[in-house]
Amino acid sequence: MRSATLGLILKLAARSLWAHRIKSAIVGSLMTFGTLLVVFGTAMLDSVETAMSNSIIHSLAGHLQVYDANARDELAIYGGTAMSGLDYGEIPSFAAVKKVAERIDNVKAVVPMGINVANMTRGSELDLAFSKMRRAYRDQKAEEAKALIPKVKRLLALLDADIDARTKVAGGDHLQELKGQLTAVRKARSDEFWAQFQRTPLESLEYLDTQVAPAGGDGRLMYLRYVGTDLSAFTKHFDRFQIVRGETVPEGTRGILINQKFADRRLKILAARLLDSLEKSRLEDVLIAGNAELESKARRLKTQSGSISIMLSPKSIAALKPALNTILDQDNETFPELLAAFLSIDDSNLKERHRQFYDILAPHLDLYPFKIGDIVTIRAWTKSGYSRAANVKVFGTFSFKGLERSDLSGAANLIDMMTFRELYGQMSSAQRAELGAIKSEAKAKTVSRARAETDLFGGPESDGSASDDFGGAFSEFEGLTLKRTKRQAAQQTYSQTDIDQGLTLSTAILLKDESLVDVTKAKLDAAFKNAGLELKVVDWQQASGIIGQLFQLVRAVLYFAIFIIFAVALVIINNSMLMATLERVREIGTMRAIGAQRGLVLSMLVSETFMLCLVAGGCGAILGISLMSWFRHHGIPAINEMMMFMFSGPRLFPDYSAHHIGAGVSIILLVSLLATIWPARVATRVPPIEAMRSAD
Repeated sequence: MRSATLGLILKLAARSLWAHRIKSAIVGSLMTFGTLLVVFGTAMLDSVETAMSNSIIHSLAGHLQVYDANARDELAIYGGTAMSGLDYGEIPSFAAVKKVAERIDNVKAVVPMGINVANMTRGSELDLAFSKMRRAYRDQKAEEAKALIPKVKRLLALLDADIDARTKVAGGDHLQELKGQLTAVRKARSDEFWAQFQRTPLESLEYLDTQVAPAGGDGRLMYLRYVGTDLSAFTKHFDRFQIVRGETVPEGTRGILINQKFADRRLKILAARLLDSLEKSRLEDVLIAGNAELESKARRLKTQSGSISIMLSPKSIAALKPALNTILDQDNETFPELLAAFLSIDDSNLKERHRQFYDILAPHLDLYPFKIGDIVTIRAWTKSGYSRAANVKVFGTFSFKGLERSDLSGAANLIDMMTFRELYGQMSSAQRAELGAIKSEAKAKTVSRARAETDLFGGPESDGSASDDFGGAFSEFEGLTLKRTKRQAAQQTYSQTDIDQGLTLSTAILLKDESLVDVTKAKLDAAFKNAGLELKVVDWQQASGIIGQLFQLVRAVLYFAIFIIFAVALVIINNSMLMATLERVREIGTMRAIGAQRGLVLSMLVSETFMLCLVAGGCGAILGISLMSWFRHHGIPAINEMMMFMFSGPRLFPDYSAHHIGAGVSIILLVSLLATIWPARVATRVPPIEAMRSAD
């Protein structure tokens, strides 16, 4: 009996839908669009989340991050919203964290981390030329050193003209300083000086280094963001890491790896960076002509001919001039004029000039402030507020697979954990022992705050010996620092125990099964609490900082848009069903008059909506799947660096699952049924006699 009633209800519902097919088509199209939006939107959002999680987890953050529970700021691997430096607190001993974390079954690797900012200086062209000359004499390559003399003379002539121009507008003490520099430079330009240079080159170089080089300025100051870590563990467990040039830092060795993207965007000489930027725009089909920003870059590129000329040796200029004459089809032009013509870029020659620059000109230039194998000095501010410097060897450059063009993944460089701690301000046990030996040898003594002035600087109750001891200790410690710097340059080694026992600012934890991230996070929280460690565990999205917040915002916007659309759909469907139902009052009244119960009529109206929703929802789901399949096959290109990071590569290949289809159909079914129930109840409450009379 029930099956017969159900069959009757479905027949009546299908007949009614066909009889009102125009209105059914209008309402059904709205249901189809809603289902399409839910299926496509949620599948796309989940695909982006999966891709971005791959970018963050496997390049820098790991699945989970652990840091000081009492930290002033929230951990933000990729930076936060605060304008000043963030304080993530400290973990005094990485070994304690590692010991507890490795007991959790799902933990694959535990890697120490610390984020900081330092600066490094590229010396002026004079500094670099003097260094090359000194290195050549040290390596007994006198001819190579003498070949640099014409370049040095050119640089001195330019410096002479620059200082002379500044003396005409300076005054007071600054004028006297400039006059002293000018005297030193003109002495270095004299024939007598270079005659003396041939006899005693090292003594003459000492004069150039101490008296002339300071007049040339300090060179270019460059800032770099770096992550201190166990480099062996990092390169092993973060599988998107790849070496571009050089090699990884050997285990137990101090060293730094420079991010190739950072080197190209921040460290490379200006001419190369401008040319790269113009070429990037060309590849994105953006023309120089008519674009104010690109036109400005092209004009600025042309002005770099002078600085490039200064960087070139006479031998390089002699080799390059015929090549430039051939490219430009010119003769009897001076080299600076040829170089300026070569760097005159427009849309017609950009592609070819970019290739020629790297094929012909770049081999004669130092594009970066370092070469692989160089020892560079980086300087950072410690937590105590004073600066510390360290010499580290550049072993290579690196990038993260698929994220080579992303600025976000290219922001951080990698440095060994021991050097990080030194720059951060923590003394190693060896340094403490050395300092203790110095104090003992210098007979330094600890003084109280109340007697500090008397004991250090002498007074009625002091013979001044403490002051002498302090001065001696300071001198000895300064000498020790210089010696230790040389040992660093010689790649001082350390053990895994040294890495584990020191402090870290945060710890990356990689998992065996990433689907159990929430379960593992809860286990780690409990384990750290039981071990008496005040630590906070966060997932990759929370640890990523502003990037994770941005994604949450995107998700919230999409869900809000879906909510608004379905709210509108609810109103439209409700009104449409109400109008359609009221037009059928006579039909409903007749059915009631011949014995149909109110529940039967209500079931018929709801069944109509259910059948329409299944058809429309199915069509919407099919359209959503078809659209997703098309994008999965062709991919969605990342049009900028931010999208490349979110897509985990140059293209996103989204995917869908039964979950997305079920969510789309279920939501539209729920909305449609909610929009139908009230009109149906209104219609069934009209008395049959009134319903039949209302048609007249």
